[in-house]
Amino acid sequence: MTNHDMPELPLRHEALSPRTPSAKPPLLLLLHGYGSNEEDLLQLAPYLPESCQIVSLRAPLMLAPGSNCWYELAFTQTGIVADTTQALQSLAILRETYHAVIAQYACDPSRVAVIGFSQGAGMAGMLALCEPTIRCSVLLSGLNPFAMLPTSDITVPHPTVLVVHGSYDEVVPITTGHACRDAFVEHGATVQYAEYPIGHTIDLRVIAALTSYLAAHL
Repeated sequence: MTNHDMPELPLRHEALSPRTPSAKPPLLLLLHGYGSNEEDLLQLAPYLPESCQIVSLRAPLMLAPGSNCWYELAFTQTGIVADTTQALQSLAILRETYHAVIAQYACDPSRVAVIGFSQGAGMAGMLALCEPTIRCSVLLSGLNPFAMLPTSDITVPHPTVLVVHGSYDEVVPITTGHACRDAFVEHGATVQYAEYPIGHTIDLRVIAALTSYLAAHL
């Protein structure tokens, strides 16, 4: 599908139709990280299931042309400080867009996976904790969604989650990956966790963990 054919949604997006078409395809929703855009995670497309409708969203806040974020971050000596108000505003727009995507692309609402990287992973986790139709969520090198989302907003009691983090992550430290994993476990989630000796990136080992997880759960 070309850019000028894209339907209007609350968030700008790119879409790739299933390589194996079906009447109600599963949906893979991709959420990029801080300072990136909707083109970034489309690089994963060749590795993703051929039956899936892929939709990659652009975060609503622009830092510079081609550089967007879900909420502003301050990188301090004591760690990353997030604008929680902006995060919850972006979550509201993301939830609206999520439902619009399912309707627009005629996806199967019972077979949805949301995949995020870095800040987008935190948003993926927040979305999965609020939307019961999401089958599974994937948090790659992610910020901890529980640090952003008030407990009262969590409506999904037992989500299924893949958390992947690099032990040498220089942007989002491995301690955040551990905290994210542990918070989901404490919340009663079914958690698959993978840790690799890499930095803040997605390599072939991460992709292998992702594809295996999707095959098992979607």
